[in-house]
Amino acid sequence: MSRAPSPPRTGRGRDTLGRFLRAAEEVFRERGYEGASVSAICRRVGLAQGTFYLYFAGKEDVYVRLVEGLQDRLLGALGDAVARAPDPPSQLRAAYHALLDCLTAHAGLVQVFREAEFVAPEIPRRFYGAVCGELALPLRAGIASGAFRPLDPEVVAYALLGSALFLSLRYVLWGEGAIPPVARRVGEEVLREGIAVGRAAPPYRPVPAVLEEGFRGPEGAEGGEATRRALLRAAERAFGQAGFHRTTISTITYLAGVGQGTFYLHFPSKVAIFNELVREIGRGFRRRQTLAVAPYRDRRVVEVEGLRSFLHWVRDHPGAYRIVREAEFVDEGVGRWYYTRLAEGYAQGLAAAMERGEIRRLDPEALTYVLLGAAHLSGQRWALWEAGGPADRVLPDLAALVLGGIAAGGPAGP
Repeated sequence: MSRAPSPPRTGRGRDTLGRFLRAAEEVFRERGYEGASVSAICRRVGLAQGTFYLYFAGKEDVYVRLVEGLQDRLLGALGDAVARAPDPPSQLRAAYHALLDCLTAHAGLVQVFREAEFVAPEIPRRFYGAVCGELALPLRAGIASGAFRPLDPEVVAYALLGSALFLSLRYVLWGEGAIPPVARRVGEEVLREGIAVGRAAPPYRPVPAVLEEGFRGPEGAEGGEATRRALLRAAERAFGQAGFHRTTISTITYLAGVGQGTFYLHFPSKVAIFNELVREIGRGFRRRQTLAVAPYRDRRVVEVEGLRSFLHWVRDHPGAYRIVREAEFVDEGVGRWYYTRLAEGYAQGLAAAMERGEIRRLDPEALTYVLLGAAHLSGQRWALWEAGGPADRVLPDLAALVLGGIAAGGPAGP
């Protein structure tokens, strides 16, 4: 992708550039990347497409500019927060709240950025790498001073950023537009002290990973049900590799070995089979996680084993993971359903463990999104982006962070 030759040099040019960027943010938010167009952006601004191309090389260029703008704002906010604080613990706390403030203030850009991995995978890799690199600075300083436990700063930074992103997703993008103080405190306390009650979690022995049935169902199905499952398997393969917008119904039917007329006997549209696939993947994933932690009773052990199972699932099912991540940009309702359905059961389990005295008493819903966010971004970084990624290598530090936090003297890891 080529770039416009140079930034504007006049005040009028900079004003026009800003108008295009604001209009592009609105159009991307309303229509998504695939549904947006240069012509729609130009109509919003009230200028010709020829003027647009004086500033941008194309749609992807203006999208990347928006992502870079969010990245620059986050890096600036983190740098300022750290510079004003006197010591690493204060710097990390200030950086955390600056991160939440910036994600809240620029919620529109955050929503635009969330689609980045489906535009070009290198965009979120660069973005997350830059932001986590800034977050790692006070972490390294705290480890060197003895204020923090010697956990991998990159592992901690990705977990911290993931938690902040999921809090903004739940309370800013899906909620009332602000992260409530109680949720902010939960994120800060988990980062500092973890969730475990007691100096160490009981020992545990990992069991072999279970195989989820998902939509595949029992063997031996016949007739219409067998055809329906064949279509779903073909859709998972196609959507997982090419994404929703680049997959056609003819591709799905070709992979399933049926005619297009047969497709419409089972699903009215491409969106319908995609949504059904998301629901089936969600049910299969929840079943997998339930079976993975079934041998254990202590919630501290359940959290560690759940993390291990999740990282392995992302590594072994990258296509399915892409599908559930893309869901909110295909159908916001089913995308939100996937996460809220997952969060409901998670929060119930955490609340029960608090009653048993296994983990600290924190707001269960906020804690759910903190832990889901830490797992999500860790899975993306170490299980999805690195083929056959080192999930088990990062698990000890990630589990130690979740159980005991970053502060020196926290509970030991598994």
